[in-house]
Amino acid sequence: MPSLQSSALFTDISVDPRSRIGVAGCLLLSIEFLDTPPHDIDRGELSGKLLCRRFTDTSSTKLELQAVLWGVELYRTMVPYHERCGLRLYTDSQCVSGLEARRERLEESDYRAARSGRQLANADLYAKLFAAKDELGFEILKVAGHSRSSSHDSVQRIFSIVDRGARRTLKLWNSSLQTGASLEEPSSERLQS
Repeated sequence: MPSLQSSALFTDISVDPRSRIGVAGCLLLSIEFLDTPPHDIDRGELSGKLLCRRFTDTSSTKLELQAVLWGVELYRTMVPYHERCGLRLYTDSQCVSGLEARRERLEESDYRAARSGRQLANADLYAKLFAAKDELGFEILKVAGHSRSSSHDSVQRIFSIVDRGARRTLKLWNSSLQTGASLEEPSSERLQS
């Protein structure tokens, strides 16, 4: 009988609201890795496993949802079906972590605003996230973002690596755009440490 693999998926973003471009960072680890003491976590090793993807025409809320959905797709790709169980998704997004509490109301209203009756801006992403959660049964856990490194536990240390990687990749992309590079970039890349 194959062994089931519990996984931890970390997602974070960095967005430039003026240009509406952003970067999502995703890091998929075995759940056992979370037992590593924070001071034993090798930043360079995890940075080498971090995947970053560039997005255009986005906002911080939209990109948080896009990051999670992209991370879930990575999970589907990287973990064979017969080995999937117990996915934990770590994010600092209040929107993503609070979405399950809003689910019933969102679905009953067909993702429409109560007052205007207009479709919510990210309705399609909410529906996709709920469908993915139903399919995979993952748990969404809120991480306190941007906390002092002296207070980091293993989860916070790992999350800070994803956060820094996304910010660094956006900064590099913005620099290349200022020198005349096209917005047409590869959809994902490994972050070099």
